[in-house]
Amino acid sequence: FPQRETAEITYRLTGQWDRFFQDVLDYCRDVTQRAGDDARRQRLSFWGTLALMRCVASSPAAAVQALQTRLLAEQVDNAPEEVLQTLFDGSEDNLAEDDVAPAADTGDPALHALLAQARELVGEEGDPKLRLLREHLKQLIADGFNPVVFCRYIATAHYLAESLRGKFKKATIKAVTGELTPGEREAAVAELADTEQRILVATDCLSEGINLQQLFDTVAHYDLSWNPTRHQQREGRVDRFGQPAELVRSIMMFSPDSAI
Repeated sequence: FPQRETAEITYRLTGQWDRFFQDVLDYCRDVTQRAGDDARRQRLSFWGTLALMRCVASSPAAAVQALQTRLLAEQVDNAPEEVLQTLFDGSEDNLAEDDVAPAADTGDPALHALLAQARELVGEEGDPKLRLLREHLKQLIADGFNPVVFCRYIATAHYLAESLRGKFKKATIKAVTGELTPGEREAAVAELADTEQRILVATDCLSEGINLQQLFDTVAHYDLSWNPTRHQQREGRVDRFGQPAELVRSIMMFSPDSAI
């Protein structure tokens, strides 16, 4: 078995990124307070805003998708409670589309303002989390490693892959998500075998079942899972019997500034 080297790398939230995170937290607090003494509404508001915060912590692309869904869907009072609870039980790994929070008050001006903020951030080159990933991948590739970047949302996976393709011209970059069938996922990974430099961006649909040790030797946790065993499953795709490299790396990313 290879030696495993682990690291934690952090990024700072400043400027419009910090303001957006704080505005989201203020909005979520307000939504849960509006539930009053209604126990069911309290639970629904809690699950719904927690899911929204998860999206925001992932990427501006996931935030836009979640906020749009809150505006377009029915009122949160009409959402089945079991739908919200499944957002956190691990059943989302193979979904063909992202699960996002049900709607809050669609007439809430704060919700429209958050969506406008998130849309501005999608095209903003200053994304501190993405910038840190790019800097770290640059060093990993220079050191001869082939990384897998795991994220929670399909929207985030495509957001990352598009950005990385613009920065790593010599590397072959693929995004593999639950949109693909199991056979399509295996084929997409196999296509990377003949490449010299490769980066795989994946959701947790690849955290089990497909062995990646022949092609990859590093796992970057772009989104931290709220189930800690998920990290071991991700890393187990490359840190396993048959890994030809003597050293594998595991990188965990987070921001100490983020209350989320």
